[in-house]
Amino acid sequence: LENLNKERRALISSLLPAVVSVKTSKKVVSRRSYGLDPSEFYDRKPRQFRNPNEEEMVQNSLGSGVIVSAEGHIITNNHVIDQVDQIEVQLSDGRTKKARLVGADATVDLAVLKIDEPGLKSLKFGDSDYMQAGDFVIAIGNPFGFEETVTDGIISSKGRPNRVDGFGDYLQTNAAINPGNSGGPLVNLRGEIIGIN
Repeated sequence: LENLNKERRALISSLLPAVVSVKTSKKVVSRRSYGLDPSEFYDRKPRQFRNPNEEEMVQNSLGSGVIVSAEGHIITNNHVIDQVDQIEVQLSDGRTKKARLVGADATVDLAVLKIDEPGLKSLKFGDSDYMQAGDFVIAIGNPFGFEETVTDGIISSKGRPNRVDGFGDYLQTNAAINPGNSGGPLVNLRGEIIGIN
């Protein structure tokens, strides 16, 4: 048992540098709760000035991601970065880098980001077709940028051929996904990515 713990600790230590925190911000206009502008009832044209009863606020959100290339490509969930104005990635060593969106697919809830930082530790993709129900997996996240979370579990189900909505090929796991872990990797015991949390 002690050797198994040492092996798992070594595996997780090797994975953590590739798991990042994804910080997003979006400017939103909100109405102040007091006052009412009577011109809003009559004026149907867009205003050229800001209503004094409106204020601009910045909404922040946190998620996780995983570095998949030494050139700085990162995979996360689309819902982590959807409709945001700015994306920053905090690396495991604490450095923060601005990220740009390379591409996204809302249907499968995946997005690819890029940061300009060569020589990063990255994880390889495993063959999810090889995975079977009962196989052990590890879910990793970096939700707050300063402390990773790790949970484990098994593949609960694989491939539902009777699904016609495109979700029949997904892996289902019972590994807990903690708040902020969306976008982090689901890995097999060889340390390969087989899914995104």
